[in-house]
Amino acid sequence: MVMDYDNPAKFVLDGVHFSYRGEMFKGTGFLEWDPVKGFHIDALLDKNFAPVDAFKTMGQILVNTKEDTFSIWLNVRGHGRAFVPVAFPLGQKHSFQPDNHLSMDLQRVIFFFRWPHDNETPSRFWSGSAIYLTKSKIEFPDHLKSESTLGGLPFHGSISTGLSHNDEENLCLTGRSPSDDKFELSWALNKTRWRRNDAWRFSEAARKALAIISAQTVWIASQKLSRDGQAIEDFRRQAEAERLGYYFQPLLNNDLGASERWNFNKVALLKLTEFFLRGGLHAETCWKIFCQMADASHQRNTQAKELLLATILEAIFRTINNRPFKAGGHYRENMRKADMEKFRTDFFSEKWSKACNRALELHKELRHRNAHPDWLTSDDGGLSKAELKKSYANLIFMSRFYGYMILGMAGFKNLKPQFPVVRFSEPA
Repeated sequence: MVMDYDNPAKFVLDGVHFSYRGEMFKGTGFLEWDPVKGFHIDALLDKNFAPVDAFKTMGQILVNTKEDTFSIWLNVRGHGRAFVPVAFPLGQKHSFQPDNHLSMDLQRVIFFFRWPHDNETPSRFWSGSAIYLTKSKIEFPDHLKSESTLGGLPFHGSISTGLSHNDEENLCLTGRSPSDDKFELSWALNKTRWRRNDAWRFSEAARKALAIISAQTVWIASQKLSRDGQAIEDFRRQAEAERLGYYFQPLLNNDLGASERWNFNKVALLKLTEFFLRGGLHAETCWKIFCQMADASHQRNTQAKELLLATILEAIFRTINNRPFKAGGHYRENMRKADMEKFRTDFFSEKWSKACNRALELHKELRHRNAHPDWLTSDDGGLSKAELKKSYANLIFMSRFYGYMILGMAGFKNLKPQFPVVRFSEPA
């Protein structure tokens, strides 16, 4: 183990190597870790490194995108090699006088260590594990029993919910929530069914599945993999997990009992993880659905929430039916109806006709009303109590409809159009 994620650490760098805009840089230095701030590197290079001219760019807005980034290789004393997959030029300290001091914060560092050949043990599986940061506890139906002893005698025992799936011909999973803000997951992928790279990508696929089933943003804190005699440890700076608001939950159904929800969580996690792991247009679309739902949930006013949520439907149809936006072009009502009917035929069934029609009506109502908003507070005004109740019910319906669209594209069959019962109460 390279380090404890929850505690600060410092490493000596016997080598720092990277290329930036065709020029090679080398040096030595130090790497520090703080679980909240992430990594920070300080190194002296063999030549000046100033990706941003602090003097010439004074008062200007600088924009960094993925194509501007570079990667860094590190030789870490006592720990083998390490890799910084993404470093942003704007992260380098600004100096009016260019120098050879590399100093920047890093979000992520991946450590590599090769076991001695004597310790290599052939395995049928690609194996790995990850720790996720969550806002609330994620529960599954399997029982996790923990026991402790004192002086060799049983002292304390507890039973909690966990995840256990054993299919050695495909994949095996175990998982648990050691606390409300963390979830631990381990996996083993059969080498005859999965590629080596799948074990590396598994943590990200599972992150997306966990986020969708629990209606919260989920982040990878660290992951570990073991393959072909090599251990890989990936550490990332903490990110804040957030729950989606009550009206924006794609799959959570508060009308179900806890046991039913936990059973569904397990089925959905397995299927959605494989879906995201295999990738493709539908997988990318489903993840963007959730991300925009999260964005809508975090808006401060109702109008912005409604508009962002409504436009998801059009984005789905434009994407999966290859209808890119064109200036001056219009996505007409007959096109939306045709796209909805195609989606219903491809992923739902005849019993979904009523729900699909309502989704089209709500898309039109929410989108147009907020493209031409009013701020009236009288009866039937945009902020009146009657309109707010209607808005909340509509947001809940559309969010659950998008959840069903995700399940449909992920390959779930025989889905039934069951939507939450929305109840309102008045102050006593």
